[in-house]
Amino acid sequence: MKIVLLGGGGIIGRVIARDLALTDDVTGVIVADLNEAGAQATVANSAPNDSRFKVAGIDVTDRAALVDLLREADCVINSVQYYFNLDVMQACLEASCHYVDLGGLFHTTRKQLELNKGFRAKGLTAILGLGSCPGIANVQAGLAADRFDTINAIKIYNGATTDSRDSLAWPYSLETILDEMTEPPLVFRDGQFMALEPLAEEELFDFRPPIGSQIAHLSLHSEVATLPLSYADKGIQECFFKIHFFGYSEKAFRKLQSLTRLGLGDKEPVTVKAKLSGGNPVPAEVRPRDVLSEVLLKSEATKRGENPGYKDVATVIDGTKDDQPLTVRVDTTAWPHADYSVSGGALVVGVPPAVVARWLAAGQVEAKGVHAPETGVDAARFFKELAQRNISTEITVTEQVA
Repeated sequence: MKIVLLGGGGIIGRVIARDLALTDDVTGVIVADLNEAGAQATVANSAPNDSRFKVAGIDVTDRAALVDLLREADCVINSVQYYFNLDVMQACLEASCHYVDLGGLFHTTRKQLELNKGFRAKGLTAILGLGSCPGIANVQAGLAADRFDTINAIKIYNGATTDSRDSLAWPYSLETILDEMTEPPLVFRDGQFMALEPLAEEELFDFRPPIGSQIAHLSLHSEVATLPLSYADKGIQECFFKIHFFGYSEKAFRKLQSLTRLGLGDKEPVTVKAKLSGGNPVPAEVRPRDVLSEVLLKSEATKRGENPGYKDVATVIDGTKDDQPLTVRVDTTAWPHADYSVSGGALVVGVPPAVVARWLAAGQVEAKGVHAPETGVDAARFFKELAQRNISTEITVTEQVA
């Protein structure tokens, strides 16, 4: 089986490449990125001396070049910025290959679902949002849903241990984090979707030790885009996603929150006066977000300290079974993995797409069309595969016995 990994030069691309390198059934992998040097670094670090791995430079907005790259692939893993998910899916349709991505931050995911008819007509499968959140959280819901006659609420919590230096270094795409900090989160409440204020509704949640009781807040996310649709027949009334400060310490998070509240996370350009050497100031347009990103890249505040690297993704489902109240909590946890040389947080994002892409490439996924993970992934098999990578999953059931 042949797999193309797009965005392979990024933080998560390196983890995906490592998982593919540690499996024997993959016959060829093309690690592709706009930054070809980044893709080369991924192969050098994640699959050294592995002749199955090749490198390619690619601009995913160049449709013809992307289709040519994908024609030989059985499946593509899309790890580029989610802004380009639709471009990659359209190229997959033209090249006739299966598709997996890491999420579309609700709105893009909804647009991607509209490609279901085209994928189904070609006998292809696309799995949307298959990292940790979205991804593992969705499959957790799928694992537990059959225990219920009715579902009232699906609540997702994402937590991790944090950096001892209160570093502003980002644990995943900074662009995505800034979107999550500045765009209104969508929640499903009383059977309706509604938008709330960014980072709203902070609450304490008891994550697994050593994270413990920590504040989690709302964020715009793709789980909420699909779970209420997937379990509408069970009467779901509420669904939300909350995260513990995006993996930052509270001190670091509050700093970044203050900057975005001042408008430095905005994407709309502002006009500033740029003084040219020997000349008068002239107006120039810049995006505040670009300025913030460049400052952070050069800042001493992004130097990392120690971090245990532990991750906990928890999905809590409330509903009924045989007319009795039932609550099921599913936790998926991970420590850093020596063979991958990454934190538990990076591990649980990078392993799921690598696992399911192999299934798709081997023709082992029956569902055709465009699917969310809760409907397109075999939950029991999925968590068994994760367990082989030291990613543990446990279920806690609370039910009324008398």
